Amino acid sequence: MQKNRKFFIKAVSVAVLIIVLIFITILCIPIVRMLATPEGREGLENLVDRNIVLGLAVYLFLQVLQVVVALIPGGVIQILGGVLFGNFWGLILCCAGILVGSAIVFGVVRKFGMPVVEAFIDRKGIKRFEFLNDVKKVEMVVFILFLIPGMPKDALTYIAPLTKIKASSFLAISMLGRLPAIIMSILFGANLGDGNILSAVIIFLVVAIVGIVGILYNNRIVSFIKGKKDAIKEEIKEKKKK
Repeated sequence: MQKNRKFFIKAVSVAVLIIVLIFITILCIPIVRMLATPEGREGLENLVDRNIVLGLAVYLFLQVLQVVVALIPGGVIQILGGVLFGNFWGLILCCAGILVGSAIVFGVVRKFGMPVVEAFIDRKGIKRFEFLNDVKKVEMVVFILFLIPGMPKDALTYIAPLTKIKASSFLAISMLGRLPAIIMSILFGANLGDGNILSAVIIFLVVAIVGIVGILYNNRIVSFIKGKKDAIKEEIKEKKKK
C-alpha cells in the first residue's frame, strides 16, 4: 500500500512537471524574443503598463511556479522582474512569489514526504543534504547554505521540510539567504530594461564571478559542515561511553 502510494505521488508529480514545463516553454517563447531587442523590451514594458493587473498576476504566477518546479532556472524570472517592474517593485514581487512558492513546497513536502522530493530532485541532490537531519542548529546551517552563491537553493527548498525546522523559521531564513542574489538579479534586469548596458554588464560580471567562486567552493563548505556534525556526534558518543 505504501509502495503504491509513493508510486502514485511520484507519477502525478512527474506528469504535472511535464505539463508545466510545456506550458512555461510556450509562454516564454514570445517573452524571450521581445527581450532580445531594445524595441522588444520597450514593447513588453508598454504591454505590462497597459495591462498592469494581468502583468502582475502572470509574473507572480511565473515566480511561484519557478520555486515549485525546481528545474526552472530562478535567475531568468528574477531578471525579468527587474526589466518589467524596476528595482523596487521588481524586488517586492520577486520576494512575494518566492515566499508563496516556498510555502507551497514546504506544505506539500511536509504532507507527502520523500516521494514528492524524489519527483523533482535527483538522488545525488537528496543524498548531499541528508546530513541536515542530524544537524543540531539546523536553522543556522540552512541559512548559511541559502547564503552561498551557486548552492542549489530549489533543491534545498524541497529537502529542508524533511528536517525538524519550523515552517516560519524556514521561510524567514530562506528569504534572507536568497536576498543578496535576488537583489543583484533585479538590479541587472532593471538596468537592462532601462538601457544601461554598461551597468548591466558590470552587475553581470560581479554576479558571474561570485557565482563561479560559490560553485567552486560550495562542496567544500558542505563537507566542512558535515565534518563538524560528524565530530560532534563522535564527541557525544565518547561522553556516553564515559
